Amino acid sequence: MADHNPQDDDIFLEGEIVALRQPIIEKDVMLGPWHSWFNDPVTTQYLVHGVFPVNREQQAEIVGAEMADPTSLLLVVIDKKTSRHIGVVCLKFISPTLRSAALSIVFGDRSIKGAALEAIALLTKHAFDRLNLQRVYGGQNATLWKWMNSLELIGYQLDGYSQDYGIRNGEKYDIATYAVTSTRFYELQKQRDGNICTTSLSDLLEKKSNENKTEIMKLFFCDLYGS
Repeated sequence: MADHNPQDDDIFLEGEIVALRQPIIEKDVMLGPWHSWFNDPVTTQYLVHGVFPVNREQQAEIVGAEMADPTSLLLVVIDKKTSRHIGVVCLKFISPTLRSAALSIVFGDRSIKGAALEAIALLTKHAFDRLNLQRVYGGQNATLWKWMNSLELIGYQLDGYSQDYGIRNGEKYDIATYAVTSTRFYELQKQRDGNICTTSLSDLLEKKSNENKTEIMKLFFCDLYGS
């Protein structure tokens, strides 16, 4: 019989290369690198974080409050090969009335190909399967169009554009918004014999588009209003 890993008992959602579980504040925050991600200028380059420093105690308070919020589902992302905590994913503003939620993701380790996409696929599937939502949405810096193309692989599509959303490093930046509906997600899952990421995540990633649709959407709005 194979040795039992106690961490397996905590796994909530599991994929090919990552597993998601509830945060363990002592392990993940007080003894881990979580807070340092929000102090890292590279990690926060395209986020609203990184304005003020954060220490372990402050991060523990933030995580505790998020876990206590009934409109939020926060999960840590574990690399199955090394058992390392590499990121976090979250459903925020969960609304049973609108049957929708906002997607949030932060990865401290971006070296594992496909980890972020699989983590979002697992969380999105849970949103539709168990939370009975019908739409998951999010937004990102418009320059991250290649990441948007990754999200397209699991059914997300662009659905909005905000010009001059904010300023970072002295330059204005735009935000592109995206969403996936349960109908589109389930249709895609059915086409893939029940596995939204297919039997091989690496093969799925090879199908990612190289077209910058974010720029096309920006130009559409500029032409629409003559700006």
